[in-house]
Amino acid sequence: ITAADKAFAAIKTDGTVVTWGHAYFGGNSTSVTDQLIEVQFISATDEAFAAIKMDGSVVTWGDPFYGGDSLTVGNQLTEVQAISASSRAFAAIRSDGMVVTWGDTGFGADSSLVADQLIGVQSIAATERDFAAIKADGSVVTWGYSFATYSADTISVIGQLTGVQLISATDRAFAAIKADGSVVTWGDWSSGGDSRSVADQLIGVQSISATGGAFAAIKADGSVVTWG
Repeated sequence: ITAADKAFAAIKTDGTVVTWGHAYFGGNSTSVTDQLIEVQFISATDEAFAAIKMDGSVVTWGDPFYGGDSLTVGNQLTEVQAISASSRAFAAIRSDGMVVTWGDTGFGADSSLVADQLIGVQSIAATERDFAAIKADGSVVTWGYSFATYSADTISVIGQLTGVQLISATDRAFAAIKADGSVVTWGDWSSGGDSRSVADQLIGVQSISATGGAFAAIKADGSVVTWG
């Protein structure tokens, strides 16, 4: 079961989908019911859903301004392996490592400025308004609402974003775990983008979880470090 702000979408064992909640915000999927077969995965923005089918095609429904309408990129949504969502946009990774985005341009739907960099992408994390993609070489590409107080701006840490293995996100900040267990953060300082107060503790980190405005990291010794 995947949840938007006001609706749910459940994948059944036979690959069909059942939705309920606010009709306009994804709770009513009758317009695409005949397409919702052999579904493997569902992602959600605040008011829309995107389903990946077994053949790698994608079906979307809900508020069109929140990614519920993918007609403009429909011919690109083939062999899709994963979909991530900001609050109002989707980003799909294809089997060839390319990325397709749609939804609200102010929330990451417009990736044209970094399109030439979005190759060999392995995973994507998202804040409310931004996306961060990890490439096969461990580098990171970000796009979205690029004001300095938001999380698409990596200018202050770009030299550190190498060997990245995992990225977690609050509403306005990212935290990346590198291969050596160190952590790099950026974005809104009040939402976890500034980890300087715990920098000496962020070693041997194995995983990071996030709330809307804070991070919690589990270290190899089982201890926990928090900030935000």
